[in-house]
Amino acid sequence: MRYLKDKKVILYKKESGKDSAGFATTVYKPIHEGRLWAYMRQLSASQFYASAALQTKEETLFAVNWRDDLNPANCFVSYKDIFYNITRIDTYEGYKDDLKLYGAKLASQPKPGEIMEYKK
Repeated sequence: MRYLKDKKVILYKKESGKDSAGFATTVYKPIHEGRLWAYMRQLSASQFYASAALQTKEETLFAVNWRDDLNPANCFVSYKDIFYNITRIDTYEGYKDDLKLYGAKLASQPKPGEIMEYKK
């Protein structure tokens, strides 16, 4: 199935590191230069109560061109400066055409100091 890829996204990889004071920190590094064209669609949204606070869970589908450098364990999609945790990657029967990335909106979005610039 072909998708109209008319949205711009950035794919990030989460890495652990240390800040200037030597404390453990988490950073998000882009795994490509620039932005990628993608198809984006919200699949569902549900609200639930967790520890007396209202939470919202959004499931979203992103379709991007084939890549072999994604791992759902530590990859994220950023669309309009909102980060989505990749929960599953569908390769559609192994054809190297499109990848469907299923994601959930992060409850705690990264702070500006945690988002790095692309470096080769």
